[in-house]
Amino acid sequence: MIENYKGWDINLTWSDKNISNFKNSDLNSTNKNKKWVGIDLLGHRIYGSSLNEIRRIIDYTSSY
Repeated sequence: MIENYKGWDINLTWSDKNISNFKNSDLNSTNKNKKWVGIDLLGHRIYGSSLNEIRRIIDYTSSY
């Protein structure tokens, strides 16, 4: 874990294989540029291309 931000554990994925194994039912669809993942206590996941993008998604969930 890189950081815990507002109850979300934020991690950096190290390969595209890790991203392709995530569920399709998660909040954001995956693509090859999304290297960061945030996971809340209920197991919901969000993806972003940077730590700042993950924080922004958490702060402004209704915009995404």
